[in-house]
Order: sequence, then C-alpha cells, then structure tokens
Amino acid sequence: MHLQWILAYCVDIKKPIPYFSSMKHLCLFTMRTALVLLFGLLMFSTSTAQTERELLKRGLNRLENQDFTGALKDFDMVIKLNPMNDMAYFNRGCSKQFLGDHPGAIQDFSLALDINPANPEAYYNRGRSRLGLEDYLGAMQDFNVAISGKAKDDRYYHYRSKAKSGLGDYLGAIQDLNAAIRINKKEMKYIYERAENYILFKDFASAIKDLNLVVKQRPRDPGAYSARAEVKLLGGDRVGACLDWSKAGELGDVNAYAKIRENCN
Repeated sequence: MHLQWILAYCVDIKKPIPYFSSMKHLCLFTMRTALVLLFGLLMFSTSTAQTERELLKRGLNRLENQDFTGALKDFDMVIKLNPMNDMAYFNRGCSKQFLGDHPGAIQDFSLALDINPANPEAYYNRGRSRLGLEDYLGAMQDFNVAISGKAKDDRYYHYRSKAKSGLGDYLGAIQDLNAAIRINKKEMKYIYERAENYILFKDFASAIKDLNLVVKQRPRDPGAYSARAEVKLLGGDRVGACLDWSKAGELGDVNAYAKIRENCN
C-alpha cells in the first residue's frame, strides 16, 4: 500500500477499503506507520547531509594541512554520497594536482565545471594542470575564461603568462605579467619572471631594470645577483657581471665562483 494513498485515505475516512472491517483501526495503524516512515526518512536524509558536510570539511582540513591522499579519500566518499557536489570534484582535483596526477585533476575540474560552469577557480586550476602537461594552448583557453569571470585576480594573468611563454609569445607574456604587477605590486616573482621573458625576447636592458628592482627588494638574495650577472654578460657588461657574481659569492652562492673563474679572469 503506497504511503501517499494511505495518507489520502486517512484524510477521507469514508473512502471504502476492501478486506478491512475496521476503518478506524486501520487509519490509526496506517497513520502511525506513515509517521514512523516519514521520521525515518527525515533522519536518514539529515544524517546523510551531515555526513556529507563533515566529510567535505575534513577533506578541506586535510588539504590545507597537505595530507593530499587523506583529502582525496574524503572527497571520494562525498562524491559517493552526492555525485552532484561540485566542490567535492573541485577539491579532489586540487588533491590530485598536488600529487602530480594532472590527467586525473583535469578530469575532476571538468566534472566540477559540468555541474557549476560559473566557477573561475575550476578553470584556473584546470589550466594549471594543463600547463603541467605542457598543453599551453589548452591552458591559455582556460585562463582566458577565468579572467573573463574574475578579471582582478593577479594569479590568472601570471599563469596565462606562463602559457604564452611556453608558446614562444614572450611579449604577450610580458603584457600579462604587467597586468599581474598592476594588481599585486608586492609580488616580486612577477618582476623576476618578466625579466626572464625580456631575456628570452633579447631585451637585456629591460631585463636588467627588472632585476635591479629585485635586488633592491632582496639585497641579501644571492640568486638575484647571479641572475643579473648573467644578463649583464649577455648584454656585453663583463665587469658588471663579474661584480654581481662576486656579491653573490659573498652572500653564499658557491657556484658564483665557478662563473668568476670562467668569465672574469
């Protein structure tokens, strides 16, 4: 006997039911049964929802604490409980990305986007995994969509610059790094990477200007001096290069002395 039909009958006690002599007792019985069933369904639904939320929260905590394998298992369980939970696919993709499983990460980010196509972070992270597989064109297309959804995020421009540089578009990469720097002026790695693209474009003067900024911000970083030395040598400034290698060696870069022996004596 269907639960809906029983409840309908109990509203209309006069409706005839064959094979039962006592309508009153049947209605009392069925009403109690219906209430027990409804209560059980509600409790199961609440318990499932709580378990889903708890597993998702635990997975996020594990992801934050860099327990990527444990986080992945939690997100697996969330997806079994609710295959339409886009955040479980998204965060499982992040776990796989950190573990170096870029094909698996791309698949999960794509599943998350099938459910929620308005998530720029899913496009951004899928683009990062595509970069990891050297699919520069596919990565750039993902970063394009991410930027169209959230144009004020410096990370999106930064990673699109990597895709463009991988494709040999060094000026395009420089333009994206300019955009990233406008949004976040404090991030020195953008300036350093812009210098790298200037070097690839063979604009050594602009590269040295950027590396001057890096040295100014990081005066105790031997790597900054060594990088500038390389560019100065490429630009024909042998004396300046040797002085920078000397400073890098003074700050602890042992390899700088090999460069000095090779280029400065």
